[in-house]
Amino acid sequence: MKKSTSIRRLLWGCCSATVTLTLGASAAFGCDVPVFRYALDHWPADPFRLEAAPAVFQAEPLASEIRNLSTGSGLNLQTAVGTNGTRLFFPYHVRGSENPAWEGKLSLDAYHRLTDSPARQALVKRILSGDSAVWVLVEGGQTNANEAAAQLLTNRLRFLESATGLPRLDPNDPDSQVGPGPKLKVQLSLLRVKRSDANEVALFSQLAGPAGLSSFPADQPFVAVVFGRGRVLGAWQHDRLNESFIEDVTHFLLGSCSCEVKAQNPGWDLLLSVDWDEALKKASVAASPSGSLKPETVVIQPREEFP
Repeated sequence: MKKSTSIRRLLWGCCSATVTLTLGASAAFGCDVPVFRYALDHWPADPFRLEAAPAVFQAEPLASEIRNLSTGSGLNLQTAVGTNGTRLFFPYHVRGSENPAWEGKLSLDAYHRLTDSPARQALVKRILSGDSAVWVLVEGGQTNANEAAAQLLTNRLRFLESATGLPRLDPNDPDSQVGPGPKLKVQLSLLRVKRSDANEVALFSQLAGPAGLSSFPADQPFVAVVFGRGRVLGAWQHDRLNESFIEDVTHFLLGSCSCEVKAQNPGWDLLLSVDWDEALKKASVAASPSGSLKPETVVIQPREEFP
């Protein structure tokens, strides 16, 4: 398959210098573990920051929820005292993180919608079941555009899943071991969510990234790619989609992790309520009848056909 030499253009929402570094095929400090799996094994989700006046955090029943925040809660969220209303911010290192991802009145219901939703639960479930990447199609008001984007993605992902292999891992190389988790494989999926779904408003803003949800017309679909521990590679308007675009993004995620430093890779994290370390151990047990949680060294051969 032909690989594009302009991946910098395709991932326009990310730092171009970072993308160039990340996609360097011969970086001396890289490893052969695919990007999506290296991220799942090694990149903890960065914390969002929720700012509000002290009285907001101290009022029950919200106060009980805030007190339960800890490293063991599985929610990548920190709280801070703010003086400009109640606002949620992307993690600090994300370019544009000074722009709020959400602002409004923080009721208990609003807090629950900010921190969890059915679509986010579906994303986590798919990743833990072995999905290399989940393409999230946020559908706008134009049915024809929604269906055209969904058909294009479905057809191309099915083809890529059957025709694309993973890097060959050297069983004698300690850097070619993967940690606890699902079986390493090429598995791509499409998750369709309607932009009119009130339960997913916070997710849509997070998928859109620091550029803001308003940068995507409400009547048009847009797409975002999620991998690792809920990391968004980028978000794009549907009219940027074509077979080459989908192929280039997929090749990046399935290719060797040439840059192991998370901050030097494109993307941003979602706000998710999941203890990844514990969940990956359970996924490993489910994938290995023996129940062994030891790191696994695997040699991947490309599949010849779609099942």
